[in-house]
Amino acid sequence: MFLASSLTGLSILLLSACSTDPASSIYDQLEKQAQLEQKAETIAEQRTRQDEVSVNTYQAVLEAGADDIKRAQNERDELTDLNQKRVDLLKQEQKIRSRAFEEFDRQELTDEIATLPADAKKDGTALLDIFDQRKKAFNTFLKRYEAVITSEKKVLSYLTEKPNFVKIDEATADLNQTSRQATDALKTFNQLTVRYNELKPAFYEKVGLNIK
Repeated sequence: MFLASSLTGLSILLLSACSTDPASSIYDQLEKQAQLEQKAETIAEQRTRQDEVSVNTYQAVLEAGADDIKRAQNERDELTDLNQKRVDLLKQEQKIRSRAFEEFDRQELTDEIATLPADAKKDGTALLDIFDQRKKAFNTFLKRYEAVITSEKKVLSYLTEKPNFVKIDEATADLNQTSRQATDALKTFNQLTVRYNELKPAFYEKVGLNIK
């Protein structure tokens, strides 16, 4: 059954003085993107709380006996509403993150990083590569989360007044599998975000930026 932690957010670093050199231009782009993406964090936290409620409700229904499932119309209605809320929150989060990802002008950043000293260029290139991996990992999580919602709806469709427990068991097994896949994708995204947050201040230091 799906129960995910929140997605790890990007850190925001403040520059103590402004300049017009390539390093400062790179800083401006990276931090603008991070600020835009952080707007999705509140929505992601709301979705995670709804995930927790949904998991607990599903487990309560599935652990009930046949007679309880027949009487559990309120829980089924609650789960239907929860699924829709989670889908709506996911769409909001996707919209914000997609817009933030689009602000990341990789070609311009690549050209600017190419003008830096070799050591800084290496870290800057690694930073761009990790960002690309984060974007890919989020899209993977998105698809797998959508698969979880589909699997949950299938389980829910069998929680009727005349439950077919064989089909419920099969659908639950499928749900558990899609949940594990979504959780794995989330872990990958979070690990990449942690690495990105670690590398960014180190890169800034190498290009001589004074970060608060």
